Order: sequence, then structure tokens, then C-alpha cells
Amino acid sequence: MATSGSSTSSSFLSRNGSSPDSTPCTSQAPVAAATPRKRRPHRIYRPAKNSLYDILHQHSGTSLFVRPICWTDQHARLLGARWEELPPCDTPQPVVSPGTPPSRGHLSPSNTIITLSNALTQILLPDSMHPILSSNAVKTVLMTLWPEAFSKPHYLPELHLCFGGRVYRDAVRAQMMWNFPSEEYKSSYSSFKSVSTRPAESFNISTQSSPTHSSANLPMICYIGKSQLASVRSNLFRVASGPGRSWNEPVYRLQQLRARFLVPSNSDHDAHFVGIFLGMAQKYFYPSPPMTGRRDSRLSPGQGIPPCPNFRDLKLRILTHDTDTSEFIVYTGYVTKDFLEKFHDPFKAPPDDDDAEVTGIKIEYTRVPIWPILGLRERLGKALGQDVVGAFNPDEIETWEKDPEKQSGGKRKREVLSEVINSSFEDDSDDEPNLVSKKRCLSEGTPVGVVM
Repeated sequence: MATSGSSTSSSFLSRNGSSPDSTPCTSQAPVAAATPRKRRPHRIYRPAKNSLYDILHQHSGTSLFVRPICWTDQHARLLGARWEELPPCDTPQPVVSPGTPPSRGHLSPSNTIITLSNALTQILLPDSMHPILSSNAVKTVLMTLWPEAFSKPHYLPELHLCFGGRVYRDAVRAQMMWNFPSEEYKSSYSSFKSVSTRPAESFNISTQSSPTHSSANLPMICYIGKSQLASVRSNLFRVASGPGRSWNEPVYRLQQLRARFLVPSNSDHDAHFVGIFLGMAQKYFYPSPPMTGRRDSRLSPGQGIPPCPNFRDLKLRILTHDTDTSEFIVYTGYVTKDFLEKFHDPFKAPPDDDDAEVTGIKIEYTRVPIWPILGLRERLGKALGQDVVGAFNPDEIETWEKDPEKQSGGKRKREVLSEVINSSFEDDSDDEPNLVSKKRCLSEGTPVGVVM
């Protein structure tokens, strides 16, 4: 047995090129060493030139991926925002010749003129008001001028932003928003021009072609005051308490310095308006995200970026006002299909996109003098456009010498009841805050304090 085992070991070792004298005999065959498993390298996607990811890579040392309230002039420039100031809409205005007797509206102003005067005065108060109070004043003015178009405001809207397969909840805020009226409201004034859009349905964003759809119940115009924007920015960063819950002056000064960096060099070219236009436009094509505890979630259950919706060019508005010059400012944003596609897939850029301005967003704005009240409806209507306010004669001044006639009690009650019932079933309607009723009670009686 020993000889047999020795000869077997010798023959095995000789086949492996080893001498029996140099290698000890073993009863077990040697085990080959396990080779490490090669890991498949991650595929690196190179973003297209001038895509959003390419822009982020080029400015990797700058904090660009932030919410629009923190956007600066650099964001607007990199996104290709083009600002163009149009001539002011300062006509028509009443012509007063020497020796002309005062009009009836001056001698005995109607309730409509008094309501407009009080609301406009409240808008132009130099001290910053509570945003609900200023929003109510703007709502009163617009509902008085065009009751059909501005009958259903949404208070404190919070718009979502979609970027690269993810949706970021409540990323953009404004004070008020109005949607395009529904079909029953459009039937009352047939001059509305619908914007061609195709909103996505559910999480499976459709890519099939479809006929032109109405823009009813989709964003039309937002309002936000310049003073409100300045107030939000100045209080944006939290100041942590010092030792023993003391006031932390160094951190306070640091946060104030950070807030000053967010102030636009030209208050008329505020980068936050770019974010509002983007949030309004994306609402046409993306569904509302589910309610979760996270501020961001996936657009669709699957991994990666979902198919691209059928984007279309949109024309949207933002209304603000300048307290120093007593003017409304109407912004008209032309949001292009290419601009929306760059946010849907940040790896891609439109063909021949050598300049960001080519596929950026164009924003026109015009100033509208608030005073005098006579002619304000026509001046503001020309700035907003008839696709928003409906058909009107821009050269015929509304005098409001007589208040609108009220309908009979029974018919009026039925209309109000039906309106309340219909609005209760609307998913997107926002209830007016409780503070509104308090302010309305004050305005009915003798003016008190800041209400005037």
C-alpha cells in the first residue's frame, strides 16, 4: 500500500513538473486559488452639450440645484431667460379740458368706484401687509374689472417642479393663481382662445399624438407682490440660538448676507418669475404627485426617466405691482417645447443648441399706471390680452357711474347655491382663508386702521 501510494504521488508530481524530493506527499489534491470576480464598471453617461446636467457640471462649484426662491441672476442667464420691456399701457385716460364740469363719478361715486379705490389704495400701502390682505385687495380689483375671468382664485398655490424623472413637491409658491375658466364660463363670453396642450394622465405619461385640447382649469395667471418676495428672501434662512438660548448675532449677520445674494440686480428681472412660469407650464403636462411624507418622488413607478409628454409652446402671465411708481406690471412668459424637454431629460439638449437663449424662455413685461381709475380696465386689459380677460373695446372707457343691476332674489339664490355645490366637488379648489371673512367685515363698516 505504501509503495503504491508513493508511486502514485511521484507520477502526479512528475506530471506537474515537481520533484518528489522537493515537494512533500499529500493525500489530497491541491485546490486552485479562487480568482476575484470582476465587477462590471458603471456606465458613464456623458450629458449633451448645453443640457442641464452639462450646465451643472460646468459650474460644479456653484450651488445651482436649489428651489426657485433661491435662484439668482445666474440661474436666469444659464437657463436662457430673455427679458424684454414693452412700452407701457398708459392709454386710455380721461381727458379733462379746462372749464369742463366734473363727471358724475367724481361728484357721486358709485359703490363700484369706491370699492376699486379702497382696494387699489390698500395694494399701494408702503408698509408690507399680510399676504392674505394684499391678495384680497388684488382679487377685489380683478373680480370687479372682469368677474368671469377671475371668479375662482386659488390662494397660496404651491407648484411642483419635474426634473429628470423626479417631481419636487411645492417647489414654487405664489400668492394667488387663476386657471383658465371651464367650458360653462367660456360659453358666456366666446372670445377665449384656448392654449393647445395635452396634460398627462396618471403616472403613465402618454406619448401618443392627440388632438388639440382646451386649457380649461389649467394655470392662466399668477400674482405675487415684489414686497412679498423681498420679505420671503429676508426671512428665508433660520438663525440658530446661541449659548443659553441667546441671540446669535454672528449667525444672523451671515444669514442676512446670504439673503442679500438672492436679491436680483434688476427687480423687474427676478429669476423667481422664471421658476413660476416653469411650474405653471409643467402643470399642463404632468399629473399631481401622490401625497407622501417626502418632498420629492419618482414621476413613474419604473426606474429612470419616463417617456416624454407631448409638450407644446405655452403663453402664460404673472401679475405684480410696483409700490414706488403706482403701477401694475404684467409679465408674459413664452415657455417653449424645447425648454420643457430640457427639464424632463436633463441629459439631453435640442439639436444645434449652441446658445442657451435659443431654447430658453422669453419674458415680456409692460407697466400699467394704476391711476386714474377711469381707464384702468382698458389699460390692464390690453396688457393681459383678450385671451385672458375676454373681448372688450380698449378705446371705450368704463365709467362705472351706475352699479351693476342685481338679479331677483330667488334666481340669485339658486345661482349661488348651484355654484357652491359645484365648487365643493372640485379637487383643485382652495378654500379662502378665515382671515378673509374678518377683512370683509371691516370693509363693510367704517374704515379701521390699515384696512383703508
